[in-house]
Amino acid sequence: MPSLLTAMKSTSELVHSEVCLLSALAALHKVVETLPHFISPYLEGLLTQVIHLEKITREMGSASQANIRLTALKKTLATELSPRVLLPAISKTFKQIQKNWKNHMGPFMSILQEHIGVMKKEELLSHQSQLTTFFLEALDFRAQHSEDDLEEVGKTEGWIIDCLVAMVVKLSEVTFRPLFFKLFDWAKTEDAPKDRLLTFYNLADCIAEKLKGLFTLFAGHLVKPFADTLNQVNISKTDEAFFDSERDPEKCCLLLQFILNCLYKVFLFDTQNFMSRERAEALMMPLVDQLENRLGGEERFQERVTKYLVPCIAQFSVAMADDSMWKPLNYQILLKTRDSSPKVRFAALITVLALAEKLRENYIVLLPESIPFLAELMEDECEEVEHQCQKTIQQLEAVLGEPLQSYF
Repeated sequence: MPSLLTAMKSTSELVHSEVCLLSALAALHKVVETLPHFISPYLEGLLTQVIHLEKITREMGSASQANIRLTALKKTLATELSPRVLLPAISKTFKQIQKNWKNHMGPFMSILQEHIGVMKKEELLSHQSQLTTFFLEALDFRAQHSEDDLEEVGKTEGWIIDCLVAMVVKLSEVTFRPLFFKLFDWAKTEDAPKDRLLTFYNLADCIAEKLKGLFTLFAGHLVKPFADTLNQVNISKTDEAFFDSERDPEKCCLLLQFILNCLYKVFLFDTQNFMSRERAEALMMPLVDQLENRLGGEERFQERVTKYLVPCIAQFSVAMADDSMWKPLNYQILLKTRDSSPKVRFAALITVLALAEKLRENYIVLLPESIPFLAELMEDECEEVEHQCQKTIQQLEAVLGEPLQSYF
């Protein structure tokens, strides 16, 4: 084994001679397959080499013989070894790969993810605290690289989160709850770096997507933090930077995106009347006030409104258990059509339309209130807003199935 691993380290030879690479991979695969109980002393070195080689084989193409062999070796490592042997080696290897995370984090996490996928329920239970400790360390990745390129960091964090979500889906409500609170405390403790919130809300969004309706069992604890954070990153309400960094606007935009995405999924999969009156009241103004939050410049604002905010508010209206809340929600959105910025007026208009498209014939009771605002916008000084208002009225007529002229 030591000489085999040494041969694997001389990458220049392996790159130039495919025969060398293939025979080294074949030899390693055979050893792991036939002697899985005897390789624990060499496991760390083996994992490091496998992760290191993935970059080389990936460049050869996914259909290349070397890549197929490496994938088979990774699969055997992930599925044949017991957690007792593999997990300690994974923790140690993780410390090594952090130096070159751009190339190594993906391959590394894919081995652990596959291993978690094949773990039996009782194995997972007995190793849960060990895995939790590992993930709390791994999730600090964004906070440790807070000045690096946001896209690169996000991609790498995505691999860590996918791996953790693979574990979450195998837990029961009873075993997931303490883990959820542990992660929540980890992100929210007083001296925690603010970047952890980005990680936590990204994770909450990914978990909500996987657990669907089940996530509402835990989402109640997020309502107030979400509402608070929405206000703290709203530049129409505060001048204070949320992150202590030059990249504050970029990070705040990302934070908003995670929150709006997560809330959208909570509203979408809510079948248990999760959106009680008090929760709806807590979220209503922070959400509607985002229509004025021109954080990140005009382009970012428009993209955020159309892609994330409007779908979120529209789905929010559907999820409300109490339909007497529709009136105040509609009214608060209409008030934004009197904002001094034409961009905000435009955003409020498309939100009104999205609301009507979701509530359909139920929107008729809200029409008398909406008409005066729409009449004002028909004569708006900004041509774009005026044009959008005419379009909105036509689409409202199509949605509600009756002409609106009689209301004006």
